[in-house]
Amino acid sequence: MTAMGRFLENVYDVLFQPGAAMRLIAGQRLCGQALAAFLLSTLIPAVAGYYPAQAAGIGKFYPVILLLQLFGGLFFWFVSSAVLHLIAEFYGGRGSAAGLFAATGFAQLPRILIAPLVVLAMLLPAGAMPLFLGLGILGIMVWVLVLEVSAVKGAHELSGAKAILVVLTPLLTLLAAFVALVTLIGTAFLPAWPG
Repeated sequence: MTAMGRFLENVYDVLFQPGAAMRLIAGQRLCGQALAAFLLSTLIPAVAGYYPAQAAGIGKFYPVILLLQLFGGLFFWFVSSAVLHLIAEFYGGRGSAAGLFAATGFAQLPRILIAPLVVLAMLLPAGAMPLFLGLGILGIMVWVLVLEVSAVKGAHELSGAKAILVVLTPLLTLLAAFVALVTLIGTAFLPAWPG
């Protein structure tokens, strides 16, 4: 089988048989294929957003937005994979950082569906467009989150519950830090309030 055939087979397996696919991708550390999957999942939705950006009057800035999205996405992918690998090891996972990096790159594949979602939204009445886009993008992000859990589980040989904890730990940590910051600011200004 050709390299393109193996890549397309991995894409299909990630989308429709993620458990086995993530174990295979992480085990073989398919970082090159993961980079291709990540670039497709970033560039296809970005290109689809060009026409709405033109309609919104920011079309001339779109190349800069595209570059920021691409390089920002690559940086975030690298950092989030490293953080998830560290957390997975704390939870007893036994995998490699490169394997998790490859698996989380493939986990972004459902974002490709944002492109047809934008096209369909442009055909809808103006009032229905935001709701349709919002619900569609929310569904795609949930699918990506599920695939990231599967990537952590496959790459680090963790149970489903521990893999969910690994993925949720950074989010819960940020939420706790936000609540602590709001509480700190609130208590700092509370004595100054009259009454």
